[in-house]
Amino acid sequence: MKKHQAAFTLALTLADGASPSLPAGHLEKINALQAKRGKPNLGAEQVLARPVRLYGNKLTSYYTRSPDGDLQLLADQINEGGGPVLSAHVTDNTPLGSFYAATVTRGDTTDPPELGQPQQELWLDTWFYVLNDTEGQRVIALIDGGVINEASIGFFYDQAICSITGGSYYDSPYWRGNTYTITDPETGQQAEKLCFIWTTGDVQFGEGSLVYRGAYPGTRVGGDAVVGSSLAASAPSPITAPPLPTRFQLAASQDMQATFEKAPAKPGGGTPPQPPQAEHQGENVKLQLKLPDGSVKDVADSAQAQTLLDAQVQAAQGRGEQTRLEAHAAALGLEPKDVTAERLQTLAREASDGRQYRDDLLAELHRLSLAVNGNDEQGRAAADRAKKAFGNLELSDIRDEVRRLQAVRDADVPAGRMSKDAQDTAPAKPVRPDYDAV
Repeated sequence: MKKHQAAFTLALTLADGASPSLPAGHLEKINALQAKRGKPNLGAEQVLARPVRLYGNKLTSYYTRSPDGDLQLLADQINEGGGPVLSAHVTDNTPLGSFYAATVTRGDTTDPPELGQPQQELWLDTWFYVLNDTEGQRVIALIDGGVINEASIGFFYDQAICSITGGSYYDSPYWRGNTYTITDPETGQQAEKLCFIWTTGDVQFGEGSLVYRGAYPGTRVGGDAVVGSSLAASAPSPITAPPLPTRFQLAASQDMQATFEKAPAKPGGGTPPQPPQAEHQGENVKLQLKLPDGSVKDVADSAQAQTLLDAQVQAAQGRGEQTRLEAHAAALGLEPKDVTAERLQTLAREASDGRQYRDDLLAELHRLSLAVNGNDEQGRAAADRAKKAFGNLELSDIRDEVRRLQAVRDADVPAGRMSKDAQDTAPAKPVRPDYDAV
């Protein structure tokens, strides 16, 4: 299954009072990671660390969200194997530092939440360290000095789920960032739904980067970016993702145009599957259809929409047939008006006659070649080669060769009669004597 990479630039704000010292217990976490990597322990004087409120479960500016449970998976992966700190997601360069600890913490609760937003806000809080050398000191100075103020998370996933249909976003008729009036097919109740994308499925932490601009709101780096001076020693209580909706019907769309990067259905690939139709018939709402010819029409029901689309399809088929006729006419050197069924049949017969004439000429060429070169093995091979070679030439070339071979044959066999009649060797009839003459 194809994996996708999400790289969300995160807004980070420096807090005053950042301390270069490690909180209690953090050196043990760093050295536990060092041991897993087969590296020696580091002393407190060898490292500098800073907290990063890296990510959360709210909407990004791309109208994507991670399920709550995926945040815990990301935290577990950082705690288990750490992760690189990069500059601007440039993976060709060596890391600046390493993440070594993470946890999921609870933020504010909003009741009711805004469309598409969670009721319980969650944060992915992390810590990273750099070496206490010239390069590491410069990175920390830029963070503490307010020059580096934003960071970004990068992780992999293999599913992009539409928040309305619960299926693949790329097969969904909805566009992320748009709000739709959705009818529950069982109850008939309508509700406003924001379309966004759940980026989930086999989630794997990739890296975190220091960048210039953010897509996730409210994250921070340094100072009091993480509540308390150290991360919780034990994992938080299990956090589950909200159930994904699976049964909705499109009642009305505010915008039917492809304003986001999701591509429309490919030619010949069919149309995206539609959500199941509800038995409940609510208020009639006019829909806007963008037709293949580029026009936009308002329709009141599915029957009118089908009639409109059928007319468009028939018109397109007619244009296609006319295009094919014009192509045939151009190939045959005719005017489009002359390309009728009868005319095409006549041309087909003429073409068939032409093919037979060509075959007859080649057969005559082969016969004459045998007459000139002899009917032995070499002569037959020469005749076969001549027929094959002239089979790819124009009719005029074949006719010329036939005439040449006829002339050679006639020169070898003169037109006059050269043989003599055989002598009449039959015995002469006896002459009867004339007895009267005696």
